Amino acid sequence: MRPELQERVFTVLPGNEQFLGGVDVYRAMSSGKEDDADMPLTRRPEVLGGHSMPGDKLGGLLSAFFSAASYNEPRADKVNATGDPAVRGQRQKKNGLFFGEWESLAGQWLAAGQPRSRCGVITVLALTSSHLRFVYVQRRRGGSRLGDAVEPGAAFHRSLLSWTRRTHNRSDSFQFGFTDASWGTLTIPSSKEFLQLFPGTLTHKDPIP
Repeated sequence: MRPELQERVFTVLPGNEQFLGGVDVYRAMSSGKEDDADMPLTRRPEVLGGHSMPGDKLGGLLSAFFSAASYNEPRADKVNATGDPAVRGQRQKKNGLFFGEWESLAGQWLAAGQPRSRCGVITVLALTSSHLRFVYVQRRRGGSRLGDAVEPGAAFHRSLLSWTRRTHNRSDSFQFGFTDASWGTLTIPSSKEFLQLFPGTLTHKDPIP
């Protein structure tokens, strides 16, 4: 994580927790299947208020164009959120991106990883001595320049995370499994940093627990 981004994250972390590292996270690439990892719009948190930066308008238009061109828009209406054990077995075998109900730990996790914002935002997953914390940092739309706005998001005690797993060989998508038997998938561009923070991560050859 670049130093200036880390400095922004520091400002909203509790003082009694040791920061161990962090990575940028994004929603996993949509496949349009019922076990996709897209959250409904109403469940995704709206963050960073009405903050904006010079260049946001143009950057937003370009981002919308490329999202439409790649057919990579969220398709939560296609997702079958379920806690049915029989369905869980099917998704284990098919390497599904999401299993659980919307209110499951994985559902809450994926919602936190897919924020809504009127400005550009970088979603950071910060690992501390006791928690996994989502932090939202303003950036210029379509660019990398950071803004001043920072906001803490959902936090999960580390004991709630049971396992992590890479979805495919050399993939930057990682599954997060929780103690309620649910799991969800997020994209982690800095996969090397992620594996340093989570050294016990399962490979794509390992079955989903």
